[in-house]
Amino acid sequence: MFVTTTELQNNFGKYLKLCERHSIVVTKNGKKRALLLPFPRGEHGYAAAEPEQNYGTSARTSPSVSYREYLDLVEKSEQRYEYIDGEVFLMRSPGVTHQRVLGRMYDCFRRFFPGDAPADCTDRRGCDLFLAPFDAWLHHLPIGDEREFTEDDTNVVQPDLLVLCDHHDTVDEYDRYKGTPTLVVEVLSPSTRSKDMIHKLYLYSESGIREYWIVDPSSRTISVFSFAGYAMQSDSRHGPGQTAVSPTFPRLHVPVDEAFG
Repeated sequence: MFVTTTELQNNFGKYLKLCERHSIVVTKNGKKRALLLPFPRGEHGYAAAEPEQNYGTSARTSPSVSYREYLDLVEKSEQRYEYIDGEVFLMRSPGVTHQRVLGRMYDCFRRFFPGDAPADCTDRRGCDLFLAPFDAWLHHLPIGDEREFTEDDTNVVQPDLLVLCDHHDTVDEYDRYKGTPTLVVEVLSPSTRSKDMIHKLYLYSESGIREYWIVDPSSRTISVFSFAGYAMQSDSRHGPGQTAVSPTFPRLHVPVDEAFG
């Protein structure tokens, strides 16, 4: 969620509560200036922040990992990794709850994207649905407004679900997708929560992706974010008994209760 410094000053209490559910990005003169996050609550009340995972390649304890180093790591390892803003994240094996929810979300989306819709279908825009593991190469597009991209500006992510509408002509000779997803879905896990809600929200908002769904099994909610012009255009949060609706595909509806069983 994006908010101006003036709006934050005038309604600080409101956004102090909202930051418990959303990451609040504070902007001034159209530029991102700060991030408002809730102080983490420990077992005995508010305590120190939750420890961040360190796999020996984290940019927090060492210089940023270059894109070449990331490629070398992937080549030599059978593990799955994501590469975001010069930082490498190990993709842990998902748990049972994550996979159950992901399967239900796939079923809900597959009803709208059956895979055999004609390319000129106005409802689906020739789009199709894909599941992780599936690499997407993304850039923070505002960087390109200031200078030429370098290979180290590359980000490689593996969303849980992807809706692709440009895959008919953006697959290279190695059968690798090199376009920009229209819509991505992430199902939160304890080990990916911060990455999905902060790192990826920021990246997706500036990468040309039009819509991002965050599915949270712990709160049984679905948050839907839409982006335009490198900024958030709208966001909504849906709980039990409600239905999440896509701004990009208005006939795409997902009942929250159906997603979580």
